[in-house]
Amino acid sequence: MRRDRPVRPRTGRSATALVALLGVVYWTAHTMLRPLVGPYVLDDGGTAAQASLALASFAVLPTLLALPIGALTDRWGVRALLVGGGVTMAVGGALLLLPLGLAGVVVSQAVTGVGTLAVWVSLQTVATLPRGEDEAPRARNARLATFSLFLAAGQAVGPALGTGLADTLGADVAFAAFCVLSLVVVAVAAGVRVPATPRGPGGPGVLRSYRDGAALVRTPAVLVTLVVSFTALVVLDVRTAYHPLLLGEAGVPQWQVGVLLSVAAAFGFLSRPLFPVAMARLPEPVMVGLVLAVSSVSVVAVAVVPPEPWLLASLAAVNGFALGFAQPLTLVLMADHTPADRRGLASGLRSSANRGAQFVNPAVFGLLSAVLPLTGAFVVVGGVLGVVTVGSTVALQRARRAGRADDPLPEVRDAPPVAGAVGAPR
Repeated sequence: MRRDRPVRPRTGRSATALVALLGVVYWTAHTMLRPLVGPYVLDDGGTAAQASLALASFAVLPTLLALPIGALTDRWGVRALLVGGGVTMAVGGALLLLPLGLAGVVVSQAVTGVGTLAVWVSLQTVATLPRGEDEAPRARNARLATFSLFLAAGQAVGPALGTGLADTLGADVAFAAFCVLSLVVVAVAAGVRVPATPRGPGGPGVLRSYRDGAALVRTPAVLVTLVVSFTALVVLDVRTAYHPLLLGEAGVPQWQVGVLLSVAAAFGFLSRPLFPVAMARLPEPVMVGLVLAVSSVSVVAVAVVPPEPWLLASLAAVNGFALGFAQPLTLVLMADHTPADRRGLASGLRSSANRGAQFVNPAVFGLLSAVLPLTGAFVVVGGVLGVVTVGSTVALQRARRAGRADDPLPEVRDAPPVAGAVGAPR
């Protein structure tokens, strides 16, 4: 299979713009479809349990296949997985347009889940690869912050677009729009030029990818990156799934809860342009500690403070602002601590960690809520988040010190970037 074409210096900016465009289109398509599936099953005469089955089918295969898809990205190249993932998304959307009943919806979601995962793993991979051997870390961080900003734009547009089309023109029109956006992903991906990287070692076998992933996780900094990504997704899930329950019990109107979630999303969008400035002034362990500590405290504090609108809005703003740093931060950690020829595998690991958070969080809250009031469950989860925050910060600091101790010329770390240094593990 033909490898990705290397980026020429004059095409670096256009390649970055295409990747940002891909991020917007992909997340618009991804987030427009998800809110439509459950109501579609119910409108077709299905039960709530059947709707849940259809929704769950979206995540099962991606959880199992994230590592093999990441390994294929390293082996075959980013463009192949971007195009293949976009085509798979379009096929999954087209299945919804056929009169196949619940079975068709379940299969559609399984197919779409694999396609969206392939595109997302590939997007993470190409975003974290260096744009030339002389790209400075600060320029890389600014590029990742911009990339994350465009992702947030797509995530904001998608739900409104999908529900708007379904309400005004019908669900079939919304599903057709998803197919069109998926094909736009294919068209844009075909023109993306990505940085040249060494060919990933080994074959694309499923078992081999799991062994390689386990070996990569044994690197302390990589393990911390996965823990940080997992924890940030837990905090986000607590905010989006459990704040409405908690505040509903406290008598806060649903429209106010919606406003609070919008406030958090808006401040998350506003914080991302500040990410490269913060990274230029603060070491990675400090950034990890601040992001996890501030976001964890602010998300748990909602359970113990009086439900005053101004106070809840303030906490929502603080939480959204802190979590806005999480996505570009974990991308930077991945770029700093994994070799370029394993970046796809690392993206697969990160996606697995994020999917795991979406499984673990409801299970933990469900178990705690069986023996504690919801407020007590929040406090326990907050304690666990605090322990994870301290452990992640200390572990990353130790990994950095160990890396410096193994470096025969540690003073070179503060020198200008040299050929081959950007993106190498530290």
